[in-house]
Amino acid sequence: MAQLWEIVGGADKGGILVRDGPATTDPQNSERLSTGALVEEIQLAKDRLEYKLVEGTGPETGWIAIRITGKELAVKTDKKPNKSKGPE
Repeated sequence: MAQLWEIVGGADKGGILVRDGPATTDPQNSERLSTGALVEEIQLAKDRLEYKLVEGTGPETGWIAIRITGKELAVKTDKKPNKSKGPE
């Protein structure tokens, strides 16, 4: 499995902002990625992470900032998901 990241920011806002692309001008998703969520890294471009949701709530895929103004929003983790997503 690729590198996992844990969402640690956004607790006071109901999660962190997700965008459709890496630029801060790309459209925002109406849903936020929940604090505590685990995401799989698809690609990392400077401080922007394209992810796939592994555990938690929020958009299945998208782009997030891993830090803003010196505050960490997502950190690399070795945590394992509580349950794997299988076929429904």
